[in-house]
Amino acid sequence: MKYKNVVVVEDDTDIREVISLVLDGDSYQLTMCATASAFNTEMTKGLPDVIVLDIMLPDGNGVEICQQIKNNPEVNHIPILLMSAHKNESSLESGA
Repeated sequence: MKYKNVVVVEDDTDIREVISLVLDGDSYQLTMCATASAFNTEMTKGLPDVIVLDIMLPDGNGVEICQQIKNNPEVNHIPILLMSAHKNESSLESGA
């Protein structure tokens, strides 16, 4: 069985744990990153099938990271799921 390689970029340990529990199974190979820099390092090792990306990271902005990926023809085919625990919609749009 071929695994789908999923990279999860989330700085909150508890949220990473929940995502891991939800996606744990026979179909997914999970890589967890707590920072944008850890994610950048993972991207040099090989391309994931899907990226789950927090919007607010301690060392980066998920919206900007998403835009960089989507503007790069070598990786723009990778689906990205943006997420945030922040409740203020205007803050999410600006990445603040």
